[in-house]
Amino acid sequence: MNILCTVLIIASVLAANAKPNTQVQSALDQYLVHARSLDTFVSEDMTTQCFNIYMPMLNQVAATFSSSYQDCITTANAQTANLTAQAEQQQKTYQSDVSTLCSAFTACNNNTDTANFFNCYANAADNDVSVIYNLASNAASSATSLSSGIQAIQTTEYHCTNTTQNNYVRDTAATYDLLDNCLKNGVPTTAATSSSAPQTTSTTEGGFFFDL
Repeated sequence: MNILCTVLIIASVLAANAKPNTQVQSALDQYLVHARSLDTFVSEDMTTQCFNIYMPMLNQVAATFSSSYQDCITTANAQTANLTAQAEQQQKTYQSDVSTLCSAFTACNNNTDTANFFNCYANAADNDVSVIYNLASNAASSATSLSSGIQAIQTTEYHCTNTTQNNYVRDTAATYDLLDNCLKNGVPTTAATSSSAPQTTSTTEGGFFFDL
């Protein structure tokens, strides 16, 4: 049991580092080094049979973890890129609105008559008051929407990777329990060995959209 606990601690560390595929053999090596402390003698042939059965399962658990973990990151990156692209498009709309406002005042500069110039500015300002107000309100709302959207994506990514890590540790523990039982009690029946270690795949949520 102490050996199994040690290996599970190693598995937890590997999950935290998100590198199980490159280091799962290290955990197995640790297990083998201390295998002699088992209460019952385990023959070399029995050890080989047990590891031939459960090593592929451990590799499968590690591969599933790596794939699921990367899916969490890839999905978050794609959602962030999509949200940013929408925000940039909205930014161009605001810039166009401001350019139109400025053009109205610039046109007034062509008036050679001072009175007409003043009236032109007054009319342009009066017409643009509501536009400027809406622009200010919408821009502030867009900034809030962008910030909250990015935060939501980051939160979802954290939950996704955390769930994936927990699944990896749990599935590794279940497989090591099977391996430990095999070494102590012998190779299980065909029906028992035909099933793979428990697997739980993490899911990612849909995309986030940029709204005013």
